[in-house]
Amino acid sequence: MDEQLIALYHRHAATAFDRRARLTALVEQKAAGAKWAYDVADAALSFGKLKFEAPVVGSHATGNDSWLWAWSNRNLKLTITNRALGDLVRVTVHRLSVPALAHAGFSVEPLLGPELTKHTADVFGSVLVRELGYDAHYITAEPGHRSAILVRDDRLTAAEKYPLHRVLTLFPKAVRALPLSDHRAALAAYARDYTLTVAEEPHALKIGDGKGELTATFDEHNRLLKLTGANVAAPAKKVAAKVVAKPAKATKTPAKKVVAKPAAKKPVATKPAAKKPVATKAVAKKPTPKAAKKAAKKPAKKPAKKAVKKR
Repeated sequence: MDEQLIALYHRHAATAFDRRARLTALVEQKAAGAKWAYDVADAALSFGKLKFEAPVVGSHATGNDSWLWAWSNRNLKLTITNRALGDLVRVTVHRLSVPALAHAGFSVEPLLGPELTKHTADVFGSVLVRELGYDAHYITAEPGHRSAILVRDDRLTAAEKYPLHRVLTLFPKAVRALPLSDHRAALAAYARDYTLTVAEEPHALKIGDGKGELTATFDEHNRLLKLTGANVAAPAKKVAAKVVAKPAKATKTPAKKVVAKPAAKKPVATKPAAKKPVATKAVAKKPTPKAAKKAAKKPAKKPAKKAVKKR
């Protein structure tokens, strides 16, 4: 195996995994459920209407475990930029002291060993995406071969507000997903890529951002045993707002139904009251004008005159 190449892979594996997670999150947000498609002639990776500038770098033939650079494949009609990427890769692999990668095609297992050979496209993609300054890499799987594609997009370069939380969350996932033999080296490099401080101790790493701290412990083979955090700032969860909104909508509908039904069925209560005769008002009746005139015409009775006796 090429120790220099293996060390390069562990240097970049976790950060490359992080960048690929950003790409996956963007695709789920903008084109959820869309299948990938790749246009070699345009060097474009697309998910439905979501498209990325993405030159292909090479393919791993699973039948014989060989690697062929895209610019060495005469069956591919590459863009001028994609073809020029070959010159940059050749210069880069010599700078990295891995001259074996400068050949047009080669057998992979002598360089990577049996375990990493199964993940050749991901190994080369992880190294090149970081060394060449691209934003993410993507692996396309087709019958008989797997290809590594480099993606460039400004939407993947946003500054991380919570790097310590990001490392705490993603590194255990990277350990489960990637064939990493040196977890300690991979975690230390990942943390430094986020400009976090890394203090090395026997079988442990202390990673901090000035406020919080991560503690990672390893076994004698530098494999991760435990990763914990203290005072780690985390982004606010967005799920809580959705949970509160659902009951609010449910309470409005019953309230309207209860008020509306009795109001529509009530009869007018004033109709019976208008028909009732008022019996008590007969006592207080005033005499009519005619009766008053008759009473006025009748003379009052004069008192009877007393008889005077004659003398």
